Amino acid sequence: MDVVTVGWLTIDDIVLADHVCHPGVLGGGALYSAVGARLWTPRVGIQAVIGRAHSDTVRDGIRARGIDTDGIAAIEANGLLLWLLHESEAAKQQVPKLASSTPDEIDRECPALNASYKSARAFHVAPQSPAGSLDNVRQLTQLAGKPIVTLDLLSDEFIDRVQYQDLSFLNAITAFLPSEAEVARIWHPADLPSWLRAQAMAHRCHMGVKLGERGAVVCDAMTNALYRIPAYPARVIDTTGAGDGFCGGFIAGLVAGKSVTECAAMATVSASYVVEACGALATALPDDKDREERLQAVMSRVEVLHFGSPNGGSPRLALGEEL
Repeated sequence: MDVVTVGWLTIDDIVLADHVCHPGVLGGGALYSAVGARLWTPRVGIQAVIGRAHSDTVRDGIRARGIDTDGIAAIEANGLLLWLLHESEAAKQQVPKLASSTPDEIDRECPALNASYKSARAFHVAPQSPAGSLDNVRQLTQLAGKPIVTLDLLSDEFIDRVQYQDLSFLNAITAFLPSEAEVARIWHPADLPSWLRAQAMAHRCHMGVKLGERGAVVCDAMTNALYRIPAYPARVIDTTGAGDGFCGGFIAGLVAGKSVTECAAMATVSASYVVEACGALATALPDDKDREERLQAVMSRVEVLHFGSPNGGSPRLALGEEL
């Protein structure tokens, strides 16, 4: 495997801002990030659990997408059943259904890493409970071969965000890829670029913050250079999973040995395909020409915000401001 995504699979009822509802959509960060990676590399697997009632349908659908399912285990409980409520393209929340398993139950049921995945070149830890996320980071970073490990997180109200406040976990991973809203809720930085550069330099970890339709801002841990990566102007249908798709594209770039800027550009291209469909498995599988055209369109608009001198100044940017 080139990339294995680790995290949650969910069955979602998606309510869009125009009140259109899409019930029973297969989702979850592990799947959307796998789909985002699969756009760039054929060797992608998922480590996750799903309720037994859905397991055969889930495996068949994911397998048809060209993603390995050997790491998907069935549990007797219902698994994660969520309402995804959109108030706008950017503002949304996840609400567990009454029949849903709890996040802690899902984390307890998650089996040990599939044996065939232990030699994977890279792992993305998709959003889950803080305890589950940090435990996965500890286990994956101890694997032989020192794989690439990237991390995204949740900051929804049903998540104990306090466990993330100590950023020492960044010492163990290759790249951290939260959203702007998650950074604001947990760490409250007054100046986003300065905060990104400080963490990248202190922990030797690439930092990328997703800004939704404004793209992303990323900091290269090796040079401390800061970049703005624009979003590709996609035909937006549903933004569910866009951030996870971004993470999949980013880790696929790391596996391919790309620069941080190209990794982030690949990430925004992955996200652009995700938002043009409703549901991870409905995401288009573009041909190489279309994918490369989008990549070049994004790369041509990358902006350098700071050239990388660790002691130099950087432009001030409050959360929510235009870059």
